[in-house]
Amino acid sequence: MADEDVPQSPKRQEHPRLVRTGVIVTIAASLAGLITTGVATLFGALVSQDQLDQSGEAAEEKKRAQAARISFWTDLQQDGKSRLHLMNRSPDPISTVQMIFTVLLPPDGYPEEDVVLFRAALPSVPPCSDMVFTFENLAYNESPPRPDHYIPVLPGSDSSPLNWPIFKKEWEVEIEEVAVDFTDREGVRWRRERGLLTREPGKHVMKGTFMSGAVEAVSPQPLKLCGT
Repeated sequence: MADEDVPQSPKRQEHPRLVRTGVIVTIAASLAGLITTGVATLFGALVSQDQLDQSGEAAEEKKRAQAARISFWTDLQQDGKSRLHLMNRSPDPISTVQMIFTVLLPPDGYPEEDVVLFRAALPSVPPCSDMVFTFENLAYNESPPRPDHYIPVLPGSDSSPLNWPIFKKEWEVEIEEVAVDFTDREGVRWRRERGLLTREPGKHVMKGTFMSGAVEAVSPQPLKLCGT
């Protein structure tokens, strides 16, 4: 009888199956190990990146800590008159301060839509203080302001020789804050504009036709709560 007619024993038939099963189990175990290792590596990378992001955010918050406590806004007095605040809620002074704000004049002897532009320079603002400017501290001139020129904020006795007109009490006009630039305790330049804070800002550009405005110095008012 030919060899091909001889039936194979059950043991010889099961052996290849066992080998294939063992190979499959080995491959599956290897794949599982690779997947576990990959997941662990990915998780570790994500944790490291998250820690790095948190560290970067903490560093950025530290850089902005003082600048974030500088505010520039307007409100109304009890008589309804507008006033301007420049507040430093930090425990350190700010320096090289440049305020920009406007006042729209009423059409009382002036062409309609005449706007006074104030570019005022302060050497510094002390810590934990609020500087409040009212119309009693403002004057204007019909001549246009010089480009990029900031008029120093001076005591009344020093600014009075300008002999500029003051705002009439009966005028219903409002102060509109634009921006304030300042240097923090680390020597970094910042800008607070419309509530937003920008580091190392460029030159501030105001487009339009304006009259010139001058600001008289005021005494800083101490804050009861500071650093909050």
